[in-house]
Amino acid sequence: MAGQPARRLNPLLVAALIAGLALAVYWRTASPTITFRHDGPDSGDLVTAAINLGIPHPTGYPLYTMLAHLVTLLPGEPAGNVSRFSGLCAALAVGVLVLASYAATTNRAKDGNALVHLVAAATAAGMLAFGSLLWSQATIPEVYAQSALLVALWLWLVVAAGRPARPYLLALVFGLVLAHHVAAALLLPSLWPYARAIRRWLTPRRAGALLLCLLPGLAMYVYLPLRASAQPVPNWGQASEWSGFVWLVTGKAYQSYLGGLLAQQWPRRLAAWLSIWVRELGVVGLALVLLGLWKAWDSDRRRTLHGLTYLTLTSAHAIAYGTTDSYVYLVPVALFVALWLAEGAAALLVELREWLHARGRRTLSTVALLAVLVLPAGSLVARFATMDLSQDQEAYQAGMSLLQGAEPEAVLISRGDLQTFPLWYCRYGLGQRRDVTVVDRYLLALGWYRSQVAALSPELAGLPAQGDSTEATKLVVSALGASRPVQLTYEDQDLLNAYRWSFDGRLYTLRP
Repeated sequence: MAGQPARRLNPLLVAALIAGLALAVYWRTASPTITFRHDGPDSGDLVTAAINLGIPHPTGYPLYTMLAHLVTLLPGEPAGNVSRFSGLCAALAVGVLVLASYAATTNRAKDGNALVHLVAAATAAGMLAFGSLLWSQATIPEVYAQSALLVALWLWLVVAAGRPARPYLLALVFGLVLAHHVAAALLLPSLWPYARAIRRWLTPRRAGALLLCLLPGLAMYVYLPLRASAQPVPNWGQASEWSGFVWLVTGKAYQSYLGGLLAQQWPRRLAAWLSIWVRELGVVGLALVLLGLWKAWDSDRRRTLHGLTYLTLTSAHAIAYGTTDSYVYLVPVALFVALWLAEGAAALLVELREWLHARGRRTLSTVALLAVLVLPAGSLVARFATMDLSQDQEAYQAGMSLLQGAEPEAVLISRGDLQTFPLWYCRYGLGQRRDVTVVDRYLLALGWYRSQVAALSPELAGLPAQGDSTEATKLVVSALGASRPVQLTYEDQDLLNAYRWSFDGRLYTLRP
């Protein structure tokens, strides 16, 4: 009898309601344009690539770029549309988590407490939705909300299948994961607890079918060389050549960040990792996660080991990756943590409800069910002001200010992501100041970028294919000084000492 109200409350409806609430909050707090906030300075690069069907920074993100391109065709500012696309992906991930959590708890317990399991699933999904990890990426033009959606689908399939009874759908989703963000490939080695069952099930014919299911995702990498040959902006790596393609998809440019931590940095990084989960979940949430892990270990050890392995591998990657924003790799991990929270909440609520019902205190049982929903509601209220980017125009204004200050036909030499990516968005994404060429001083160290610069400005076709970026920048200044205005967006002592410049408060301008 206890489960009858829940039978009238369809899990799909609950998932849709929670996802709809999350979507409303995400769109209300979304960045209206490119942003520096929430570690989103790459947004200028990503949206420019989406508008132009270009090639963004490694690993190229072909699936994301093609989907985001469709979004940029809608009315409104392209970057704002892509922010809302992130919100849609994150909200769908939240909805899928409701279904996965409900399946996990009801598969384990045939106890007639379906309503309790729905409340637990909704609580966990709300904690995920309004935790800072997912929410921060749901409001900006970045790739990690889409990562969350794909991993949510993977998790739901694993939970719903129990064992790999739906391997073809898993292979399809994994192919899409690879076409989006290769770091999520850690899902595959995390399947080791199912290895024996997979070996028993796998036949040559089934292996061939699995490969066919992988192909739609893997085929998306054909996009990279095809579009690279058209010389879009940006065109990272010149992937039309094999060496450039490998450089791009393997993330070779960033491999130095892995394994470069000093011994004394590891304790600090580990402490930061732990603080993220304390911040996300609080003491009560962490206790529910630990309880859920205990229950999940008893009921489905292979799935639990799969999740723990993925958490360990991804966390090790995030900790070892020596940047300040590597915590965003934990966004898909938060789905597994939320699932354990749901299992812990369900176990606690079932025990509490049965104890109260045995003593005739059904009203208190209902109060307990409602009380657990305070956790995500409190998270929503506490984080709203911090997560709200609806008025954020800083990155857009920074790019437009530099671009509008440029002289006619100028070459703007910028330095680093915080200057270059907003300039790319305003100049090559929105098409402002088409007479201006933007050149990044750091990227000039890379041969593929020199080729791109030469395509944008034929006067620079004589740049050597390789060499130091400082020397290359001086060659740019020397080659253009007599034909086009050259302006710096930053203070560069090497260049300032080598040539005559004037300064207007924003830009240094080369003078004869």
